[in-house]
Amino acid sequence: MPFVKANTHSLHYSDSHPDGPPTPNGLTFLFIHGLGSSQNYYFPVIPHLTSKHRCVTIDTYGSARSAYTNDPISIPGIAADAIAVLDELKISKAVVVGHSMGGLTVTEIGSRYPDRVLGVVAIGPTHPSEMLVTVMSKRSETVLETGMESMANSIPSAAVGSRSTPLHKAFIRELLLGQDPKGYAALCRAISTAQPADYAAVQAPFLLIAGEEDKSASMEGCEHIFQNVSSKNKSLEVLKGVGHWHCIEAADEVGSLIAQLADGIVV
Repeated sequence: MPFVKANTHSLHYSDSHPDGPPTPNGLTFLFIHGLGSSQNYYFPVIPHLTSKHRCVTIDTYGSARSAYTNDPISIPGIAADAIAVLDELKISKAVVVGHSMGGLTVTEIGSRYPDRVLGVVAIGPTHPSEMLVTVMSKRSETVLETGMESMANSIPSAAVGSRSTPLHKAFIRELLLGQDPKGYAALCRAISTAQPADYAAVQAPFLLIAGEEDKSASMEGCEHIFQNVSSKNKSLEVLKGVGHWHCIEAADEVGSLIAQLADGIVV
């Protein structure tokens, strides 16, 4: 399995075109998943991009195949790892795509590392709040006591929208069961202690994709993020009947929206 060194972490990754984008005007995308997920979350979406663009997906530190080694985790730390991945793969600039916790991360990257970013796609990004602190603190305690079964038995039904299917729920369940409880708990703590990114510092082309029925990333939070980014080229798209697992519940719509953003970016 391919791994890339990111600071002190060894991250499992996949790269659709290791030699660079397959077309002269092609872009490179870096995909960052959310809590309890993996790079596989994006595989229903990336076929909309790979005929023109390079797509790099990673398992963030402590998730899936990127082993948790007891290092503390923070959102700025995940962002720094993402930049280290770009460095290791000799990618000067990329469109960064993030879901949920990854949405927090890509806004952080957009504000802290603007010279490395061609565009920002935030899918169901979580905006820090007191409720988020409470939910994440409880989850951390639960998985350390009982393992991932409790999350796998509840989240696939509770966090999706009315359009979801049994196959969608099975995919989400498998993603959750593939997590190390200690890594998952550490990521919960990273989310609970996160501070909002400097949204006003995000100036790259910006796409925010929200789920109409998302109970985890509130529409209020999504609108706050969208209103405060400074990007002149920005769009907020709301997917009807979709909950919090957008790339599984509405893969073709998400893929098409990202492809449209790419078409408007001039390298």
